[in-house]
Amino acid sequence: MLGWSKKLGLGVVALLITVALIIPAYSVQAQIYDPDVDLPKPTGLEKRLEKLGRGVSNILWGWAEIPVTFDKKLKEGKPFAYLFGVAPVLGTARAIMRTSTGVFEAVSFPFSDDDINFEAVLEPEYIF
Repeated sequence: MLGWSKKLGLGVVALLITVALIIPAYSVQAQIYDPDVDLPKPTGLEKRLEKLGRGVSNILWGWAEIPVTFDKKLKEGKPFAYLFGVAPVLGTARAIMRTSTGVFEAVSFPFSDDDINFEAVLEPEYIF
């Protein structure tokens, strides 16, 4: 009988230890997360590299404004004549704007001030 009581006592102790370890996990509350406070502010170098990356992306993918504009107008339900007459002209104009903005950002990235001149010129920043 003494052997069973030892085993029962060890089982109770093991159960109490397990419960003591699990119960604090239930009382954990979610952390309040504010990205403006919790994330570090980007440095001047990071801002410059972001501007360079945006510029290179716009140079490489500026031509994609033509099919993107066509697709957007198609989803808006524009008529056939509009899709093959006006949409390519709008897409070409946006492609020229995006590519030239990319050249501007790629050339001017090292000459920007640390606090200003890092916002995107075009919206959306990237075509994709």
